[in-house]
Amino acid sequence: MQLIDLINNHKIEILDKILLIEYNLFFNKNVEQYCRFALDENSELNNIILYIKNIDKNAEFYLNTYYVSLEDEKLFIYSDTLWINTTIEIDEISMIFDNFKGIEPSSIDLLIKDEFLSQMVDIVISSNDKIEDYNLFIESKDLNKIKTLYWD
Repeated sequence: MQLIDLINNHKIEILDKILLIEYNLFFNKNVEQYCRFALDENSELNNIILYIKNIDKNAEFYLNTYYVSLEDEKLFIYSDTLWINTTIEIDEISMIFDNFKGIEPSSIDLLIKDEFLSQMVDIVISSNDKIEDYNLFIESKDLNKIKTLYWD
């Protein structure tokens, strides 16, 4: 099922909520007219994701939304924060971005240091068509491995 179908099927519980959406769902070609990320061009970000996956095959990537709206029966999803669940340290992630000039995040932090951000998330949408409560999702994660990359 596609992201838009999932959201449309769960509109009542999702609208006006902060979502964490798996990277591949958010940047799927079928939904690009609905999903907006802080970067105008995402191809370099995709290259970085592939680079990180080569280093850490178990890395997980999510987009943290800041706004989901329904305007004239069209859904719009906005994000400016990437979450990476990885063993790669912040310094190394920062060095990776040094090789991709022009798309560096404004900040890279551990999720556990950004309590405000983690408390705002309500629902997680994964590529296995799963919609789950954030608290249940995050219980299974090692917070020391989750990095938040923010663009302003």
